[in-house]
Amino acid sequence: MDGLDVLRACAILGVLLFHAPAVVHEALPTPLRFAFAHGWMGVNLFFVLSGYLVGRQVFAPDDDAPTGTRLRTFWLKRWMRTLPLYFVVLAFYALKPWTVGTPFLGGGWHYAVFLQNFTMPRDFVQSWSLCVEEHFYLALPLVAFAPGARRWPAWVWLLPVGASILARALFVAELPLDKSMLAITEGALWSTDQHLDGLAVGVFLARTTAIWHGGHRSWRMACGILGAAVLLVTVARYGAVVAAAGHPWIHAGLAVGFGGVLIGIESLQLPPGLRWAIQQVALLSYGAYLWHGLVVRGIERLELSLGAWGLDLLAFLLVTLGLSCVTYVAVEKPCLKLRDVMLERWTLGESPRLRGNMEGRESAP
Repeated sequence: MDGLDVLRACAILGVLLFHAPAVVHEALPTPLRFAFAHGWMGVNLFFVLSGYLVGRQVFAPDDDAPTGTRLRTFWLKRWMRTLPLYFVVLAFYALKPWTVGTPFLGGGWHYAVFLQNFTMPRDFVQSWSLCVEEHFYLALPLVAFAPGARRWPAWVWLLPVGASILARALFVAELPLDKSMLAITEGALWSTDQHLDGLAVGVFLARTTAIWHGGHRSWRMACGILGAAVLLVTVARYGAVVAAAGHPWIHAGLAVGFGGVLIGIESLQLPPGLRWAIQQVALLSYGAYLWHGLVVRGIERLELSLGAWGLDLLAFLLVTLGLSCVTYVAVEKPCLKLRDVMLERWTLGESPRLRGNMEGRESAP
């Protein structure tokens, strides 16, 4: 789906620009420096995309499989997609003391069970959002596959937005209102309960797909324009660096805005050449998100520069995407193939009717 690939590519490029090496940020013209400072919002866009795409799987038409089988299938799909590369990258961080002579700051067992977002991670910082995602993958099917859950009104799936606003409000209740959230050195700024907004909006869109897919294209485009307006208002109101006073509201505004943009852009059709380029960036986005911190650390530690910020930025992007391509081929694809084999064996073993269909297809000319 071209529109979703565009959003995924924008999300990862925003994150990479925000975390670009210091040699790039220090040389940027002021307008670009202001734009790069907002790149962290790509994570909020990732949350909306994840909620929507995973929600589409959860709310797919009912099958005759028991709940246990559906849970096992869902978790196998998600965990074989996300866990192998995560642990490969985590191993590189854990081995830093022996490979590059620097410690894995704040490292510990909590990284292995996705609890680092309830602390203040100082190394492999970007992994906080993976914690939120994994907790989401664990909880959503337990709720959505519960008896009667499909009959719940769609607005129920937006309740986590209110829960996160409340969690953030309680978190900042005793903080100075003029204090930057970046200046806070203690506390869980990235805990899962504070970042459910985008996931909830994405799940809501998945739950209501039949409604807004049936709308006229002009109506969906209007939703996209309205979503972009919400994003502009949110950014203008709270800026790139969030103060404690704005912390309870900014993530909700970004979630609603990105949700509207998703409605407007999902049906986008790209020309073939541009489609291929966007698809490659979108395909490598997960690896790029995991690897970019180590790439930045290496560039800054070696004080590498090509003499111009544009060339330095291009080199950073190419190295990050290139490394992501290598591990996509070496790690992600083999694990996805193994996942498909396991799913096929489970399906054939548990569904005699489907087994007969598969055998019929295999014997057909």
